Amino acid sequence: MRYKNKRTVLIYMLVFLLVSLAGMLYSQYPFFKNFSEVFYGGLIVVWAMTILRRIIESQIKELLIENAIMLLLLILFRALSFQFDQGHVTVHRFMWYCYYIPLIYIPVISFKLSLRCGRSENIKLSRLWNLLLVPSTVLVILVLTNDKHHLVFRFPDIAGSGYDRFTHGPVYYIIIVWMALLLSATVIITIVRFSSKPVRKDSWAYYVVLLSSAYFLLTDYFELSPVVNGVQYLTPMETFVIFTVCGWEACIQTCLLPSNSGYKYFFENSGLIARITDKGGNVKIASKGGEFDFDPTNENYHILEKDVWGGKLSYAEDISGITESNRELKEISERLLEENALQEAENALQEDRVHVSVMNKLYDDITEFSSDKTEEIEKLLAGSGSDEDFKRNLEKACILASYIKRRGNLYLLGEENKHYDFDDLYLSFKESLDYFALSGAKTLLTTGSRADIDKDAGLKAYDCLEAYLEKLFGKVKSLLVHMEVSEDELKVRFMYDEETESVSFLSGKEAEV
Repeated sequence: MRYKNKRTVLIYMLVFLLVSLAGMLYSQYPFFKNFSEVFYGGLIVVWAMTILRRIIESQIKELLIENAIMLLLLILFRALSFQFDQGHVTVHRFMWYCYYIPLIYIPVISFKLSLRCGRSENIKLSRLWNLLLVPSTVLVILVLTNDKHHLVFRFPDIAGSGYDRFTHGPVYYIIIVWMALLLSATVIITIVRFSSKPVRKDSWAYYVVLLSSAYFLLTDYFELSPVVNGVQYLTPMETFVIFTVCGWEACIQTCLLPSNSGYKYFFENSGLIARITDKGGNVKIASKGGEFDFDPTNENYHILEKDVWGGKLSYAEDISGITESNRELKEISERLLEENALQEAENALQEDRVHVSVMNKLYDDITEFSSDKTEEIEKLLAGSGSDEDFKRNLEKACILASYIKRRGNLYLLGEENKHYDFDDLYLSFKESLDYFALSGAKTLLTTGSRADIDKDAGLKAYDCLEAYLEKLFGKVKSLLVHMEVSEDELKVRFMYDEETESVSFLSGKEAEV
């Protein structure tokens, strides 16, 4: 993503250049002595604080902070070395040696930082790269112990010389080569990373930094540096500090090193429908869709609001698709309700038809098994002669009619349940015996143990009773019937005059005892 504020890089450069110019005025105005070192240090501290706030990825943040610390040490040791240049030769020389500590470590840190440029946050540097600290540490130790071996600097008079008269030893050139290799590798890797598509168009800021630093270093080497009031405009140390900071800032501003800055521009260019207003309702920041009329009555948008510091965030969520889907679902639901109502009516009608069909079948069955009894009743009532015969025929017809009615009821009850309640069969037996008593015979119905009766056994038992009643009608003076259920078996005992007969029924099968 391209940021609009890449001019920050140029602002950093301009500030550093103005500070260095002010620092050179100390030759005429003592107030400005060491001004550039103090201001450089302050700006580096401010830059490091912004790094802590802007950079999220921990490894990049650590390397940038390490870089800033080393730059501060570079400025500190340089300033201290000038504080002890008169009468403190040994301290002055040691501060000068310490000056090379950050100078040697900064290229290593910069090289590791270049390896993280333009890479995914999930990719971490291998710990093997820390091995680069080994030769750097060895070189630092050799510099700090130079007074023992003189492999870095050689002085004609170690006791009375500062640093103005010396010659370079072999280790010094090793240090220069080591730093040059690491810094060249850093620049090359960074340029290669800039060639990637996401930040290729924004790489001009880094090239400005690179060319500017190259100019001041070359002019210093060839002794052609700009001079103001007899003082060099930018020393190599100042050039190194300025363009190290500006170079990494260019990488941050062009997103080669990821940061969490630029959210304002992300918000403005996003596809969101949102805005931030102050307490007076004035729009301060709005996305491209922020011109939307935040009308809460608009059914196609869901308006969300949240109080933020100093104002309010308004966000409109497009729910037109949901609204349309809900409308379609409502129509479908209404159609389904209508179809369900029709289906329920059809099912109810079908149930009624099935019920009628079942009832018709049951009535047909009842008509079939009662047809013989009905014909017999008709014959009895039609063939009567005297009043006495008509009375006897009517008494027998009542027995047959009672059988037809009770037998039909038992048959219907049997279709709903597999068992009869004992009382249902008992009442059927009692009604038939009551009509049998019209013939002048004395009747009595007794019971023993009671339990539910299998429907087939119950029907067989009632058919058996009817057969006995028709056989004994007008032939006996008394009839005693006893019924009981024992171990799921229905037993019926008939006692008339001096005869006794018992019949048992089990699952519709009868066995005479």
